Amino acid sequence: MAAYVYTARDSSGNAATGTLVADSITHAQQLLRAQGNYPTTIRLASDAESDAVSTSAMADEQADIKIPRADVIQIAHQLSIMIETGVTLTEALDCIGSQCEKPNVKRLIEDLSRNVQEGRDFSSSLSRHPRSFPRLFISLIRASEKSGMLSKLLNRAVAYMRDEQETIRKVQGALTYPGIMLAFALSTTVFLLAFVLPKFTVIYASKKAALPVPTKILMNISDFIVGHWMGLIIGIVATIVITWFYVSTEGGARVWHYIQLRIPLMGKMFRKLHLARGLRMIGTMSGAGITLVDCVNTARDLTGNQYYRDLWTVVSDQIQGGKQLSEPLFQSQLVPRSVTQMLHSGEKSGKLGFVMEQVSTYAESELKEQIADLTRYIEPAMIIIMGFIIGGVALALLLPIFTISRVMSQ
Repeated sequence: MAAYVYTARDSSGNAATGTLVADSITHAQQLLRAQGNYPTTIRLASDAESDAVSTSAMADEQADIKIPRADVIQIAHQLSIMIETGVTLTEALDCIGSQCEKPNVKRLIEDLSRNVQEGRDFSSSLSRHPRSFPRLFISLIRASEKSGMLSKLLNRAVAYMRDEQETIRKVQGALTYPGIMLAFALSTTVFLLAFVLPKFTVIYASKKAALPVPTKILMNISDFIVGHWMGLIIGIVATIVITWFYVSTEGGARVWHYIQLRIPLMGKMFRKLHLARGLRMIGTMSGAGITLVDCVNTARDLTGNQYYRDLWTVVSDQIQGGKQLSEPLFQSQLVPRSVTQMLHSGEKSGKLGFVMEQVSTYAESELKEQIADLTRYIEPAMIIIMGFIIGGVALALLLPIFTISRVMSQ
């Protein structure tokens, strides 16, 4: 880890400077945004500046502990119940920490408790662990510290994270099943071509029978796989690695995200996923009293698609220029016009946060129905594809037997 010097602006627009310790400039940006700051410049600290922060920052091994999202949801749910019943925050954290069996979770709770006891805000203590607590969660806690509604906003954060986790799990399930089926079909085909077909080739050659065209094609493919298997493995691994690194770049990610949104059947699913998450995030935060610009900026930073990130950037810029949220959305092809019209109605009635949550709930329910339909259709489709591939290979293997039988009977 290294020390970085930064200049940033807080949520009120005030300038702030300081130093922090991070793995990289990207990590430093994440830490600052988790604290509610928007970095303008970040640079490596000089030796003298590094020495000044090394004692306090780099020696703190408890910072940025990562725990699973399911544990975060459980912690937030337990805190909301205990605080609602009148237990103080410190007592609630100590109680949860004493019952933890997972080492990382216990260390994180102890760190939160220690920081709160030292006089830090709870939101500042949470921002020390950006890999565990999402920015939306920290922003809601910061809003609760101003409004005094910690228990209520914890419940709101828990509801959001549960819905988000369930939606992501369903999308992953819809993508995993066809991937496994396709991999099984391809691996079975390669096994037949590499290990089974060569044994039949010897039999067919000894009979000197005229082979059907499908069998000849498969035999040529089999010969190529057997003769160049090492090169094929290296080529496949190299292709995967190169693709992985390319997608990790900004240009590669943009290409992949473009493909994501336009894949037949899957494209609509991804569009609804990113739109529903963004609207849910903005609606949840605006309902907690957070400014609309901060809500949109948080949705922009946490979205997983470059095109929706660009959309929220445009929305943020135009809101700061005095326009309403629905105006730039009307001009975007990523947002259905019916959704934009409902948001416009919410702005006119002064119930934008409520309307956004209702729209996101409807979009998520549509997404879940689409995933269920997709899964229902994928199963028979993959069975047909597997039957076509494996059945085609088996038929090509058996066709010469009938030819040999005719030759021998003549």
